[in-house]
Amino acid sequence: MIQTGSRLFDFSLENQYGETITSTGLSSGRVLVVFYPWAFSRVCGSELATLQEHYEFFTQHQVRIVAISVDHKFTLRNYAQSLGLDFELLADFWPHGAVAQQADAFDPERGVAARLTLYLVDGEVRDIFRSEMTQSRSIDDYKAAVERAV
Repeated sequence: MIQTGSRLFDFSLENQYGETITSTGLSSGRVLVVFYPWAFSRVCGSELATLQEHYEFFTQHQVRIVAISVDHKFTLRNYAQSLGLDFELLADFWPHGAVAQQADAFDPERGVAARLTLYLVDGEVRDIFRSEMTQSRSIDDYKAAVERAV
C-alpha cells in the first residue's frame, strides 16, 4: 500500500492521445496523480472541471496534473475535449484497474478507481487524500497539498 514518504510504484499507461506515460516520467518535479471512477459522470466531471478552472494555480506552482480512470483512451480523449482539459487523462483500462490497485485506489465491487489523490515531489509521495465515491475532493485540499510541500 502506498503511503506518505514512499516512492511512486512502477507503471506505464497511455494518455488520451495514445502516448505512453510512465511513473519514471512522473518522478521529477511536482505531480498530482488524481484517481477518479468514471469519465462522463456528474461528480467526476465537476471535479476535473474544477481542477481545470484552477489550472493556472497549478502551473504557477509548476505542478503537473495527471488523472487516472479505468476508461479506455478513446473515451478519455472525448471526455478531455468535452471538458476542455489542459491536463492528461491516463487509461488504466487493461489490465483492468491494475495501477489503481497498486495505489490502493480500486473499488472491486464497482470495478473502478476510487477517489484518491497522490501529491508527488520528485517521485516521493508527499500527501494522500481521498473522498467518498459520491463526493468531489475539495480544491482547497489540492491547493493545501501543493502549498505544504513547497
